[in-house]
Amino acid sequence: MKKILLVLATGLFALGCNNKMQTGEAPKNTDLIQQNIKGKVQRVEETPYKVDSTGKIGEMDSCCVGTTDYDEKGYTSKYSAKDSKGALTEEQNFTRFENGKFKGGITTNKGKKTSSIDIQIDKEGKYSGAQTYDSTGKMDSYFTDLTEDEYGSVTGWKQYKIDSTLKGSWSGVYEKNIWVSSTTTDSTGKVNGTYKSKLDDKGNVIEFTSMEVKKDSTTNKVTTYKYDSFDDQGNWTQRTEYEKGKPVKIVKRNIVYYKVD
Repeated sequence: MKKILLVLATGLFALGCNNKMQTGEAPKNTDLIQQNIKGKVQRVEETPYKVDSTGKIGEMDSCCVGTTDYDEKGYTSKYSAKDSKGALTEEQNFTRFENGKFKGGITTNKGKKTSSIDIQIDKEGKYSGAQTYDSTGKMDSYFTDLTEDEYGSVTGWKQYKIDSTLKGSWSGVYEKNIWVSSTTTDSTGKVNGTYKSKLDDKGNVIEFTSMEVKKDSTTNKVTTYKYDSFDDQGNWTQRTEYEKGKPVKIVKRNIVYYKVD
């Protein structure tokens, strides 16, 4: 359910296209645009590696190799995760409305369904509600007060438990169609999470700051990113992550493009 909820919880996936788009125009806010991925991309595979104190790359991290598939319009169609031995641990399949907006998704773990989500749009093509379901198909939460910007990116929602008590809310901010910050609140309206990204002049994240409140403790974390290599489309292919100035992870990215006639 993690990736599916990112659709509603972090805005890292674009949920729609410009509602003012005329017939024949290209979508203004696909997942590729929001993820700052250039070109006609079919698949992105990210593999994490351990590093030593000097930043030298080591063995692959045991979890997980993440692969995201995109349709020819640039929207996410599937996400899968495999461990270091190549075994599939999780898979998520997504469906879309005709205008490109997110319609639903199903999560499976080792071949078994674990959760799903359904989203509705109104007659104007804007998001009007959503529901999540457990492994048995029983609804366990629902969303209301969904808001979006002019490009169809979700900017806020409220989540309720099945008994209609408020579970929490989320709000997000975008810069040049790329997510840059969000805030979550608990059932009492108290802020229990803030997340912010800094972008370079090319739209790549160079710093990510998070604050999370859990019970009686507060965790603050700052991760910075250095981009080590790019392909000929301008998409990064290797990135090093740092915490407190020390390298903690290297991620290699393999990008497959659709063939263009």
